[in-house]
Amino acid sequence: MTEPIAGDRKAGIVGVFDRAASTYDQVGVTFFGTVARSLVDRTAPRHGERVLDLGCGRGSSALLAARAVGPSGRVLATDLAPQMVGGLRTRASDLPWLKVELGDAEHPPPGPWHVIQASLVLFFLPDLDAALDRYRAALAPRGRLGFTWFGAADESWAPVYDAIVGALPEEDRPPRDVTSSGPFESVAALEGHLAEHGFGDVVTTDVRLEVDFVDAEQWWAWTWSQGQRALLEAHERHGTLDALHEVVDPMLHERAAADGGLTWWTDVRCTVARS
Repeated sequence: MTEPIAGDRKAGIVGVFDRAASTYDQVGVTFFGTVARSLVDRTAPRHGERVLDLGCGRGSSALLAARAVGPSGRVLATDLAPQMVGGLRTRASDLPWLKVELGDAEHPPPGPWHVIQASLVLFFLPDLDAALDRYRAALAPRGRLGFTWFGAADESWAPVYDAIVGALPEEDRPPRDVTSSGPFESVAALEGHLAEHGFGDVVTTDVRLEVDFVDAEQWWAWTWSQGQRALLEAHERHGTLDALHEVVDPMLHERAAADGGLTWWTDVRCTVARS
């Protein structure tokens, strides 16, 4: 039963991001680009190197890497969502050394790659252990694996999240700790996990990101534009989206009135390890 469940979960994630592609990172909220910059600053692609960018989305980290390696280098960006791939191909039209393909982050193309990087991707993988072994095999000697993941977050927003999730049937509720359990439970747990898979020189850094929303409407637009879209689509299926607005909108307006705006923060961790 493991493989069908994993396959269904992956297909569901791909569908959500494919439907979000038209607005992903395009609603005036500064977030994914900042995360990508944090990652590429630490993987530090150099002129002439070969970079594999997994789960590329609209390409924030892939584009930065391509400009860093220059025309004597190569960047291959992959994503399972066709609409994300198509969007990045358009954005990368002036960078012929950046190639964009449909691809599964669990199955990297053969290397050797000087850098394999993934921004907010690895915690989605059904089989992280197998993926890490494949990454190590695909890296050049002393190649760098770099990825971002989530640390602490603004708990004052928990009532909003709880209102969204609590009104859904149990089968539509995501695991609350999907990005902070198992190897992602702590820095020590993750770095130990990487060591078990043959990686060394592991360094993890935290960056706190504050996200400012103009108003409640922008918050809703941003939520529709990224992974939490899955929760809102579930409400649509059950016909409870209007009722959800009636509960959540007063919370957002109360926060905005009290704080003079809507601000949410999260810590994003960037881990870099060598093969």
